[in-house]
Amino acid sequence: MVRMSRSVVLAAAMLGAVALVGCASTVPQAEFSHPIVAGARVCSSDTVKVNVDAADGLKILPEEKQRIAEKVAMKIDARKAANPSTGPVRIYEVDLHLTRYDKGNAFARAMLAGLGQMHIEGVVSLFQMPEHTPVGEFTLKKTFAWGGIYGAATSIEDIEGTFADGVAAAVTGQKEAPPKQKS
Repeated sequence: MVRMSRSVVLAAAMLGAVALVGCASTVPQAEFSHPIVAGARVCSSDTVKVNVDAADGLKILPEEKQRIAEKVAMKIDARKAANPSTGPVRIYEVDLHLTRYDKGNAFARAMLAGLGQMHIEGVVSLFQMPEHTPVGEFTLKKTFAWGGIYGAATSIEDIEGTFADGVAAAVTGQKEAPPKQKS
């Protein structure tokens, strides 16, 4: 009986580890190569244009790039509301260069956690306009590895949303969840 409870504890711990790594709603953390200084973070009154391109040979449709750009812009708008403006309105450009975009396989995810994984990775550059002055750069990676029904039911569009929120969190200087919208 003791042997069985150790197996259950071990299985639960492994499942918990997979959950932390591959949960669809977990916002990825940016790895900065050029940190954004506090004075250059996107604030409530600032405007942001988002451009998405992809590495050569990456299989992604123009509609998918456009969808990601729109999601990033929406997430930035939601998060920047928490940053009060302290000066004149600024204009920013976010350039997202996708280096990996893998939709995975829903059937494989349904069979076993870790199979059929989805991945989105990219390099994000933040520029202050109109001078096109670089004010920050970072990489961001999002992987989804859950299995079972949850893994099969989760789509690349779900992963794009949390990836976009990771971009928004980085350019606004936020690490916690965005404020709740009032209905």
